[in-house]
Amino acid sequence: MRSISVSKDFSGAKLWLRASVLFFVGFLAFSTIYAVGLEPMVYLHDTFHDIRHSTGFPCH
Repeated sequence: MRSISVSKDFSGAKLWLRASVLFFVGFLAFSTIYAVGLEPMVYLHDTFHDIRHSTGFPCH
């Protein structure tokens, strides 16, 4: 009787997935901080005014 052994190595895929998720979360976090707290444009300032104060960013 013959037996066939198949081993799958997902370590490369897992590493790629973790790196992708980490990059996406970091990008989202920095984008949110920039949009809520650091954007100098007036219309965005007015849009995020209440959010800035509720998260502790000074804006004046």
